[in-house]
Amino acid sequence: MIRFKMILRTKINRFLVLSLIFFHRAGAFQPTLPPRGSDSFVSLKMWSGEDDLQGSDRIKSCVPYVLPLVDGDHFGNYIYERIPPLGVLDDILLQPLVGLFDTVPFLGLILFVALTLGTRGNTDMSRGVRFNAQQAALIDVALVFPELIASSFENEPDLPRYIAEPCSNFVYYAYISAVIYSIVSNLRGKKPNQIPYISEWSELAVGPF
Repeated sequence: MIRFKMILRTKINRFLVLSLIFFHRAGAFQPTLPPRGSDSFVSLKMWSGEDDLQGSDRIKSCVPYVLPLVDGDHFGNYIYERIPPLGVLDDILLQPLVGLFDTVPFLGLILFVALTLGTRGNTDMSRGVRFNAQQAALIDVALVFPELIASSFENEPDLPRYIAEPCSNFVYYAYISAVIYSIVSNLRGKKPNQIPYISEWSELAVGPF
């Protein structure tokens, strides 16, 4: 329960940080569409361009997704229990990172700020890498909503498993699907910009350049 409260408090802090970033970004960019066919119109298409990932950027773009993988791992507890091989993989691949995040104070928040503020406007990084950093942060922030719902039942120790398990599994399937889609797309050199709402907000956070 203590760890759950720490996770919830950290996610709320990240949500507030991201809200400030988006309010600033929304105020900074108020583009008006130039005539179609003009040079300005062509450059404006960078907002939604299908920019492919090249070379080492394919790997760099996958690294930020460690954050949502670690933060959302506990939603898979029922699945790991029912499918032991997945539980073994989780113990090997993710639990050491989960332990590290629990041991080092504010590590998750520091990484979150690095992904959002540290990559925003950093033209030394390719736009694809910056897009993935913002998208990973948004997937992580999206987990705050099921965390808030779960927190409302924290005083209900006898919540039936037939309610808790499908709800937890649904969140796990949703976020892990987004992460796997993003990682696989990156490794193929394709920009993972087809996640509803999240990809659009990631484009906005990165900006046109």
